[in-house]
Amino acid sequence: MPIFPTDHKQPDDKILEAIYADIIENGFGDSTPINWFTSQAIRPDILGATWNLTKKVLVEGELPPTLKQMIALSVSRHNNCRYCTVTHTNALASLGISKEVIDSCIYDPDFTNIPLQHRGVLKFAVKVAKDPNSLQGGDFQTLKENGLSQSEIAEIIMMVAFTNFINTWADATGLELDQNTASSPEQAGS
Repeated sequence: MPIFPTDHKQPDDKILEAIYADIIENGFGDSTPINWFTSQAIRPDILGATWNLTKKVLVEGELPPTLKQMIALSVSRHNNCRYCTVTHTNALASLGISKEVIDSCIYDPDFTNIPLQHRGVLKFAVKVAKDPNSLQGGDFQTLKENGLSQSEIAEIIMMVAFTNFINTWADATGLELDQNTASSPEQAGS
């Protein structure tokens, strides 16, 4: 049961209304934002800050949106965050990513159905999420040898930190799946 309401009625607060409009305009909901955002509406100041972070880390940047979503899905699955696993599965499916690639992000620790360059990124991302203190120079060198810049590597690390953050909010608040979403990654990716 969710700790905070995910009220989907139109807000009477002008600041909240503007935040909601921007969230929807950027694809995080149809007529109202997804539950991850509406659950924060009790504090529009916090929602505004988390929305700005989401835009800077997930929406904008140098990495392709599909890779960012694969990172979010792989880390969310590693963290056992059901809400985020289903949400990012749906996002990848809506971006046209195949079921085989999505399933590889969820179930295959070797990421065998992922293109080689992205496979290395996902392995790195899970390692960052699992044990960032275990990173060594060779981990970064491998990414550079696969053509990633320092800036892109920084974005990957921030994407992992962001995913840990969204997983924590979703799990700690008991966030329920959004209406009209599949109830499992298997259903979402089909």
